[in-house]
Amino acid sequence: MRTLIFVIGLALLSAWSSTCAAAEVHLATGVKVGEVTDTSAIVWVRLTKSAERVADETPRPSRVRKTGEKATEPVETLPGACPGAAGRIRLRFAPQPERMPQRLEPAQDAGTVVVDAKTDFTHQFALKDLQPNRTYVCEITGAAGDGELAPLTVAQFRTAPRPGDAAPVTFTVVTGMMYKDLDHADGFTIYDSMLKQKPNFLVPTGDTVYYDNDDLLANSVPLARHHWHRIYSLPRLVAFHCQVPAYWEKDDHDTLDDDCWPGKKSKRVAPLTFEDGQKIFREQVPMGAGSTYRTFRWGKDLQIWLVEGRDYRSPNPEPDGPEKSIWGVEQKAWLRKSLLDSNAAWKVLISPTPIVGPDRGSKMDNHTNQAFAHEGAEMRAWFGKNLPDNFFIVCGDRHWQYHSIDPQTKVAEFSCGPASDQHAGGSPGRDAEYHQFHRVQGGYLSVNVAPHESGASTIAFKLHGVDGNVAYEYQRDSK
Repeated sequence: MRTLIFVIGLALLSAWSSTCAAAEVHLATGVKVGEVTDTSAIVWVRLTKSAERVADETPRPSRVRKTGEKATEPVETLPGACPGAAGRIRLRFAPQPERMPQRLEPAQDAGTVVVDAKTDFTHQFALKDLQPNRTYVCEITGAAGDGELAPLTVAQFRTAPRPGDAAPVTFTVVTGMMYKDLDHADGFTIYDSMLKQKPNFLVPTGDTVYYDNDDLLANSVPLARHHWHRIYSLPRLVAFHCQVPAYWEKDDHDTLDDDCWPGKKSKRVAPLTFEDGQKIFREQVPMGAGSTYRTFRWGKDLQIWLVEGRDYRSPNPEPDGPEKSIWGVEQKAWLRKSLLDSNAAWKVLISPTPIVGPDRGSKMDNHTNQAFAHEGAEMRAWFGKNLPDNFFIVCGDRHWQYHSIDPQTKVAEFSCGPASDQHAGGSPGRDAEYHQFHRVQGGYLSVNVAPHESGASTIAFKLHGVDGNVAYEYQRDSK
């Protein structure tokens, strides 16, 4: 039904345009919708010179450039490149009727803006005063310079239900989208598989791109942007994000380099800096100027928390103790308070890195490692004491899938696994004390909340293979 409405929307929205002129600018990097609430959303758009990415005959680059090696070819000519274009973008939007429409409701105008190289030719439209639990269709037109605006594309998304309304919700979680480990020339197979499930939203937990060990090393701002362009211009990702909103998190590889922290100087991708990575992330995803740690309510039964694991952390090599932190004092206070204040039936914390694990003994980057053992134990104990029955952790970062339960606090964690089988590996092996399930393969996690007529609800966590087949399922009913 969603696909049918989307196709109808395409046809009807074409009538909104007052011109049939050929577009002078394009949207090769697609459209991204993010930060959706019951009344608001952000729509990200980037103008490009061409309708398609620079051709890439092989989905797997052949080499990773050596540290310090400079690019000899222009970034605009690299496989997967999407050169930007200066120009004007206009966005109009309208809610879809719940039944098959004869016509769309009158469109609201989000404005016309000028974009240029300063922002990588991007703009983020903030839509407000939306209706809860409604599908919205956006029409995007554009032009180079003062030219006549021409149709570029349409996108759709559905707003969240009101906090007091019971409604079914499904979302998916991904991580580890290394470009050289693509499993299909059109984009990761998981995006086709996830779209068939018709999720309400997606959470990419970080490591969306790999500046430091993917071809080519992102040792400049243009090359770092290129990593984002080539991933999000893949046809499967363009199709997915035109229909499904997302909430992006960042981790180490899409901030600077492996296991990074504020102030770290990278030898691998210098002169790119940590601050460069922070700015590029906000530029390339629909987040606006708000905090990178935040929470979203999806109806009566579900609330999610997205934590920031890079911007506030102590340097990894520092001695562990009460003052050493990944999240920082303010974020931890916010997290505790907002979790306790919430009356949602199910509370799901989505973290770029694991909190329960277990992880490899050689790592020193996350709450399951000895480097941050104090804060890890502190937070697991707090979760277990204050949120005993309706709280779960979902994490990215790890290249294997698992469902773990901490033996001491009984806090449960699900690892979504990497985006492809090619990117799977590195697990320390199954730990019978922790693991309810363990699998070293690629895929994704889906979470479904289903309300009952009685007022209770069921939450179900499913770990999927890249083809969408369910490898493991766990569910619980609310009291």
